[in-house]
Amino acid sequence: MLRLLFIALLLSPAAALAQTPRPAHDALEAPLRGFSRAELRRIEPLLDQGIFGLVETREGELLPGIHLAARVHAPAEAVTALLAEPTRYPEIMPALDAVTMREETGQTRGFSWQWRTSVFTLGGDAMITVYRPRPGQERRGARIVVERTEGDLGHGREVWRVLPRGPRESLLLLSTRMDIRGANPVTRQMRNAALSRSINLAMSFGMLLRLQEAMEAEAGWRPPALGDGLHRPRIEPAAFEAMMRRGDLLLVEARGDAMRQATVLTRYNRTEEQVRGIMLNPVAFAQALIQGSSATLTEETEDGTRFDWRVDLPLIGTGGAMILREREDAVVELEATDGALAGGRWEFETTRLPSGATGVIGWASFDVGTANFLLRAIVDADESFRTGLTAATQIMFARALRIRLRRVPATGIHRHMR
Repeated sequence: MLRLLFIALLLSPAAALAQTPRPAHDALEAPLRGFSRAELRRIEPLLDQGIFGLVETREGELLPGIHLAARVHAPAEAVTALLAEPTRYPEIMPALDAVTMREETGQTRGFSWQWRTSVFTLGGDAMITVYRPRPGQERRGARIVVERTEGDLGHGREVWRVLPRGPRESLLLLSTRMDIRGANPVTRQMRNAALSRSINLAMSFGMLLRLQEAMEAEAGWRPPALGDGLHRPRIEPAAFEAMMRRGDLLLVEARGDAMRQATVLTRYNRTEEQVRGIMLNPVAFAQALIQGSSATLTEETEDGTRFDWRVDLPLIGTGGAMILREREDAVVELEATDGALAGGRWEFETTRLPSGATGVIGWASFDVGTANFLLRAIVDADESFRTGLTAATQIMFARALRIRLRRVPATGIHRHMR
């Protein structure tokens, strides 16, 4: 979660744009396999609840792809027109200060971008190629490919698809893989894949939410209120086990810069008893979150287990107090009572999946944008980044549990579960 605090270092205005040799599995060249037609049929009924996402499991040196899907109550042609014109991006992205078009070769155009906040300035170069459907094939939708060739946020590729769903509705899909490792002198020292994933999620959610908001406002559609308080989303992990083999899933209830909650679904090749054993042990769970993280039990009460948590990082650190409890309905509940994430709440439910593996669904409401002044600066630049930071934190929780479970012997695990 708090690897994001390192963003202060990579966002130095003096950071050089010199590039290092790219890895064998390059973020610009590696294929991006988005949602299949069968997956989209399963996903689309959920989009009235929020944005659906899949964060792939990392394989070797290849950074994970991130795939998002959202419903936009606006014509596909209008959505495509905005995405196809980078000079319009500053209209919807408050932090994006300027976009300058450069050379043009066939369908591909080059452009430079600059992102400015009160604390730091970023910049880089990119190329955009727009593939519109042929006449009579409008149902296939448009595809917009943005290749970020160099800059302070590294290099990589994002592929947008805009599919019409009637005259006033679109299905908006985004697949992206970005690599910030080596983007400047600081990140060359870090070589941090989790940081790349987290920043990619924050930026992707921010762009998608702002695009959705702008297009629906232009079309005159008013979204329903998000509602208040935590609630279990209407999604069953068992129906998504095949997709969870690809990576961790997200369902985020957000509109523009407002968010109600973020849900993560993940799959573990361990028994339900083993998974819950780690979840109910705050010391084991906290130690898996990030290098340098720790937890200290302070009190066992009828209300639950109270503990202090701490993350010690170079130059900066953060921490707080939480209480962990298991409710009568078997839901594991985590509440931040003090410190950086005070007021945050997480609820987790476990279930046995058809394969015999254990599925975990966790829904939460918290504000990671208040954890540190640097994160506050990012969120102040564009409130929609808060949603992506929250989603990235949920993914960190899911993967922390997976890391810890790898140390647990797979006793009683059947081969068909793997």
